[in-house]
Amino acid sequence: MKFTLESPQGNNVFSNYGDGFLTINDNRHHSSVLIFPDRIVPDWPVQNVADLQIGHFDIFRERKPDVVILGTGARQQFPETSLRRELLSIPLPIEIMDSAAACRTYNLLVSEGRDVGAAVMVI
Repeated sequence: MKFTLESPQGNNVFSNYGDGFLTINDNRHHSSVLIFPDRIVPDWPVQNVADLQIGHFDIFRERKPDVVILGTGARQQFPETSLRRELLSIPLPIEIMDSAAACRTYNLLVSEGRDVGAAVMVI
């Protein structure tokens, strides 16, 4: 799925998403990533929702964005209830959706100048 949004004010945005890859600023990634308007963390060590642990969200706890988007691959999947409770107790404002929707939503929020971070799984 090709996205048409240009990189607003030099921010990092998704330019493409497909089976087994995603593209940020025209650079292809074949593994899960963390992304912020000013930073990309490649090779996030999460391959599926079952792998998620509270420590995978430490960077978001440090940066405190207004919203965190979690892209869970080809379909929306929710983490275990115990992890969701931990995330709520931080509090970490997290929205969970499939990875294609996560890419689109992240781009839209960046274009609005919002403080956003995303963790997107490539499956």
